Amino acid sequence: MVFQPSFARAHLPLVGGKGTRSQRPVAARGFAQSKTWLQNGEPERTKSVALGNGRSMKTYWIETWGCQMNVLDSEYLAGMLQASGLAPVAEPQEADVVLLNTCAVREKAVQKVLSRLGELRFLKKTVGKPEVIGLCGCVAEQEGAGALARSQVLDFVLGPGRIAQLPLALKAVNSGRRLSLTGFEETRDLDTHLIARSHSARQYVTVIHGCNQHCTFCIVPYTRGREVSRPLSAVVDEVKALVARGTLEVTLLGQTINAYRCPQTGAHFADLLAAVCAVEGLWRVQFITSHPKFFDQKLIRALGSLPRLGTYLHLPFQAGSNRILKAMRRRYTREEYLELVAKIREVRPQVALSTDVIVGFPGETEEDFEQTMDLVEKIRFSQLYGFIFSPRPKTPAAKYPERVPREVAGSRLERLFATQAAIALSLNQALIGKVFHVLVDGPAKRGEGLWQGRGEDHRVVNFPGWEGIAPGQLVPIRITGATPHALLGEQMRSDEKGGVQSLSPFAA
Repeated sequence: MVFQPSFARAHLPLVGGKGTRSQRPVAARGFAQSKTWLQNGEPERTKSVALGNGRSMKTYWIETWGCQMNVLDSEYLAGMLQASGLAPVAEPQEADVVLLNTCAVREKAVQKVLSRLGELRFLKKTVGKPEVIGLCGCVAEQEGAGALARSQVLDFVLGPGRIAQLPLALKAVNSGRRLSLTGFEETRDLDTHLIARSHSARQYVTVIHGCNQHCTFCIVPYTRGREVSRPLSAVVDEVKALVARGTLEVTLLGQTINAYRCPQTGAHFADLLAAVCAVEGLWRVQFITSHPKFFDQKLIRALGSLPRLGTYLHLPFQAGSNRILKAMRRRYTREEYLELVAKIREVRPQVALSTDVIVGFPGETEEDFEQTMDLVEKIRFSQLYGFIFSPRPKTPAAKYPERVPREVAGSRLERLFATQAAIALSLNQALIGKVFHVLVDGPAKRGEGLWQGRGEDHRVVNFPGWEGIAPGQLVPIRITGATPHALLGEQMRSDEKGGVQSLSPFAA
């Protein structure tokens, strides 16, 4: 799965139960001290405490914006609520506790949150629920106690580095106090057993928190903190537990995942991939998001030697102009990126590359943009996520002069998408007639009787269902059609000649 903001709001109530994302420092230093702001009380260092099951806190509803890391954080928040006796409900007006798990990557993030809080305030006034509203995620970290001052309907603020202290926040609310918990601890050990996993055969596992790169446009280092890697053994144990409950595909998560180093042994990210791929029962292992700067030869060799690795690879390049890349502080050139892609394709020819691109970065000229277009045409990505530059608080680029007019940036984005659509359609059409294993996700959102799944290359495949089909099954699908964004297929009959093909150089 791609580590990039989707900006679609995922409404979770999440339910738990059993089911059918070069040398680096080993330990990061210089963490922002955790901050606690308690109304009617003094700032204090805090620890997780058991939640008192207050009379009004029996149900919850979580709304999630943004990336896969936020989705996994919401599952953890849901797990803590369930462990404290709260049950999920389908709508916010049915919930005693509502959590907004937010994303700060895009422009006007705070305004969107305030608008949503206004809607919840109206519900609280008209139907009496929700009784408790909490702001979580990156906007919570960005705004801190200021969010409480801006919205009186808000009861507490909980940054990504403090989500384990959700019970403390609810306990404070039960006592009639408003609370802001932000900042980051030097260790971020979470009880992964508390994660309220969905029943999907695909699951996320965090391997590294935070980011040290400080690209000039990016707010993530300020809202997610510095890099903290989890012990290799802890990651492998979590994957084994997931496989035992029916997981077939695991996506390892990290903002800059290939900067991973085991804090106990110093093991490289390639070593972690090898250890996870050795877990029996897994079909495929995916990982997101990689930084080109840390994609070294050891990791390239791993791509060519680990049979369980999926063929999907998300590798953002952001801009095709060296001048803009330097202004972004990306620490590589277009030539180095092209060379890296060539090396990756040498060991895994069928790799399905996806990427992120920013258009309209301050000072971007038409010539700079044409270099971005040239790179897209040269590499031919299977998927591309494009964004207009959005100035974010605290980032250096927010103060850069030479802003590109919105209409110019918008026109460039449309041209980029049009070029990418033609490339993606061509790549997808080349797969027509082939048969691949597809991991079934469930009924498709559109099309009566259609089901949806993804192959090892992360492409969406839509196909007619049949009796006995169910989410989590691994089924052979013959590709019969293609659009720029999805494949169309049909079930391979048992009497057909020919086997299932793999996009990797290994047997499926």
